[in-house]
Amino acid sequence: MPLAMAIPASSVIVPGQDVVSCDLDGDAVLLDLETSRYFKLNRVGAHIWEALGGGASVGEVRRSVMESFDVDPDRCVRDVDNLLAALRTAGLVKINDVPVA
Repeated sequence: MPLAMAIPASSVIVPGQDVVSCDLDGDAVLLDLETSRYFKLNRVGAHIWEALGGGASVGEVRRSVMESFDVDPDRCVRDVDNLLAALRTAGLVKINDVPVA
């Protein structure tokens, strides 16, 4: 499902405080403790989750994916933004817009 518009690069992504994760042979498994729902991310999704750390900008996550995987820049933006939007919809992350000075 394509996004209507890209998430601003300056937006900050914060993992949900009720979400725990673990590595599973390069993939990641997320557990939302509030809903008891599990989510599995592939290798690229796991890399993105790891890049989030304690909160990263969308631009930082995109750069990290571009540096780590052989991906076209437009596809990277589209795929990263789609995953982040899906994680937000599932309640696993918050995406906070940061005003540009």
